[in-house]
Amino acid sequence: MNNEFIEPQEEVNRVAEEICLLRKDIQAASAALNRIERRLKAAFPKYPTKNKQPREKKYNAKIVSSKNAAELQSIFNDLVSYTQNGGDSAFADKIGELKNEDVVALASEIGISSRNRLSRNKAADGIRKRVQEVMQLQFEKI
Repeated sequence: MNNEFIEPQEEVNRVAEEICLLRKDIQAASAALNRIERRLKAAFPKYPTKNKQPREKKYNAKIVSSKNAAELQSIFNDLVSYTQNGGDSAFADKIGELKNEDVVALASEIGISSRNRLSRNKAADGIRKRVQEVMQLQFEKI
């Protein structure tokens, strides 16, 4: 049987082989660069070494929310009611009105994650999921 099309398994094997070859080429190039750099440092001791610069954090100084647990719970309940009445756009509008630190504090308060590892977007996504869970539970009670 003469097939003009390559079988999927053959294509996967070919791509996997190409990846292995590329990986070997990259490793060889990296080894060559390291050898050249060691020789350069040996020949010129005052050659400046390349220092890795640490990544810049977007939020270097975390600002702590001024809201207490009761206020955050009230905000969450408002989010649930806004979302029930106006849908996802109402949720987005309400969450957009909050400060970054309040969104992160709210996410932490409702058990999404710790405050020091959350960005605003991740916190808002977690809050959205928790609001949807609450709405689902309320719907099941009816």
